[in-house]
Amino acid sequence: MSSAEKIKRLFAKSDVTVSPKVDDRIMSDAELALGRSSKTESVSAEPNIWRIAMKSRITKIAVAAVIAIAVLLGVHYFGVSPDGAGVAWADVLENMEAAQTVTFTFESENEYQEGEYSWEKGTIMVKEPYRRIDRTVRLRSGDGPTHEEIHICIVDLSRQNRFVELHPSQKLAYYAPDHGGNDTLMTYDGLKKDFRDGTEESLGTVQIDGRQAVCFKISRENKEFTVWADPDTALPIRIERTAKEGLDKTILTNITFDVELDDELFDMTPPDDYCVMNMATEEFKVPFELTEAHLVQELTTSAKSLGGTFPTRFGRGRPGEDAVEKAMAEMRRAVPVEGGGTPMLGTEFLKRLPEGSDWQYVGEDVKLGDATKAVCWWKLPGSKTYRVVYGDLSVRDVEPNDLPPVPWLTEEE
Repeated sequence: MSSAEKIKRLFAKSDVTVSPKVDDRIMSDAELALGRSSKTESVSAEPNIWRIAMKSRITKIAVAAVIAIAVLLGVHYFGVSPDGAGVAWADVLENMEAAQTVTFTFESENEYQEGEYSWEKGTIMVKEPYRRIDRTVRLRSGDGPTHEEIHICIVDLSRQNRFVELHPSQKLAYYAPDHGGNDTLMTYDGLKKDFRDGTEESLGTVQIDGRQAVCFKISRENKEFTVWADPDTALPIRIERTAKEGLDKTILTNITFDVELDDELFDMTPPDDYCVMNMATEEFKVPFELTEAHLVQELTTSAKSLGGTFPTRFGRGRPGEDAVEKAMAEMRRAVPVEGGGTPMLGTEFLKRLPEGSDWQYVGEDVKLGDATKAVCWWKLPGSKTYRVVYGDLSVRDVEPNDLPPVPWLTEEE
């Protein structure tokens, strides 16, 4: 039986059907390849055929036909053995680049110095030039409570990495028209850059998650990657990254390529009832009127985050380098507070106080719940009295002469 007849029988037995035109084109190409091979004493593998085949999205029957030719000629045209062990790392990289959309699930754990711990889990969707990250974040400092939030981040790479991060529980959005090149917001792109290190090592064919895969390992600086690729598509099906001697670990699973993704998933317009912080201009858009209740709420959250003591500075406070250093240290050791509300609304209330409000903060080291100590005060336009917030979070009207002395002003006198 001739080689051409054998290929035709292979088509007849296949359970994949394509159009007659495609069948004719494949048969023509196959016969042409056979004709050329008979005129040469030896046949060498074309190094780029596998890449061209995968990038062109050839159907299963087309791939089967070309592989059949290679087998009949006694040559592995693709450099790939029947069990997939010959899949090259370059093929994996090229097929990843060729995909127009990607989705995957990720889970990440990170232990920092001073007992800080974070955990994230979610999904990432890639549709050029957008990236969308839906994640649940858990944070813990030392032996303190675990704080959990849900974040949605969307990045537009075509506009200087413009991005918006939504916090649904707080109805808060952070917006940046030009974020720069921070790969931490673009996990997929960061991984691809790390993959091009040139240190990859093939570990051969292994079993992972109940299926056969070709395994690769990449070491870069303090990071190590393990990639399991499908032997049929040369695309990743699982990726693990470890860093900081195992203290930082990320696992990517459920990886799919070229799936349909609705454009609405990448809409960067925050909902109308969200507070929006423009990180470039520090402007804060608030869709409602700010009141002293927002100030009291933020003061409460600040004190609770520091273990029950009001911070050294809040908008203002004791001047001097030592006060600034103490305030910075407080920021570093502050822990998240469950149900703390939308941050910065109290600070924004202060920014919007009219000129002449005479804002003053004296809450340094005041204990939360102390009704005898003033924390801050201000004066409303046309009022003869000041509004004073005390350590027990009560707010009272106080005559100017009854205000407590400001320690650093007294010292200057």
